[in-house]
Amino acid sequence: MVRYAYIRSMVGEHAILKMCGWLGVSRSGYYKWLNRGTSESEKRQQSLEKVIATTFERFKHRYGAPRLAVELNESGIQCSVNYVAKLMAQGSLKARNGKGYKFFPNIQARNHVSDNLLRRDFTAERPDEKWVSDITYIPLSKGFAYLAVVMDLYSRKIIGWSLDSTMTNQLIIDAFQMAYDSRQVKPGLILHSDRGVQYRSGEYQHRLLSKGIRPSPDFS
Repeated sequence: MVRYAYIRSMVGEHAILKMCGWLGVSRSGYYKWLNRGTSESEKRQQSLEKVIATTFERFKHRYGAPRLAVELNESGIQCSVNYVAKLMAQGSLKARNGKGYKFFPNIQARNHVSDNLLRRDFTAERPDEKWVSDITYIPLSKGFAYLAVVMDLYSRKIIGWSLDSTMTNQLIIDAFQMAYDSRQVKPGLILHSDRGVQYRSGEYQHRLLSKGIRPSPDFS
């Protein structure tokens, strides 16, 4: 309730009893509101705020509310453009425009950017010639889960996956390791992905290169 939230924000400036009288609410009602548990809608908003911030960073601060809303809805998270815009404004997230802008969250990620070897050729002549990996969101009753998958472009089958409550480097490493352990991989295999922070991490890139696998980030 807005009036209760205002009272909480002004604690220390005025007496709680006086503010309750000014705003026409009871002190017992205020304390009941103050000690309430987090509602389901508030939990969903908090989870969505985290997803928006993560996705915003993943796409190098280039996506505004319209494109972020499309990305989230395609991932199974239903939300309107206006709601995304509202949460972005509350979180001070402002998209940067212009093709010349390059965002790197840390120097390690900047030093581990490979070439796009796939060049939008999503066909393969044999198994384990080309793999693709991606991360998607799964809406739950309380928050979201993150699913990383690896697919063989020849068979179009998922050969590795990992599920977690957070989007970390380990999420994609576990998915890759499952795929690698289940196949007879020869050096030279191409593993394509987007240019998200996780896929550009030194830990992930080193894991691929140490096994003779060529990373291929998408620059589109």
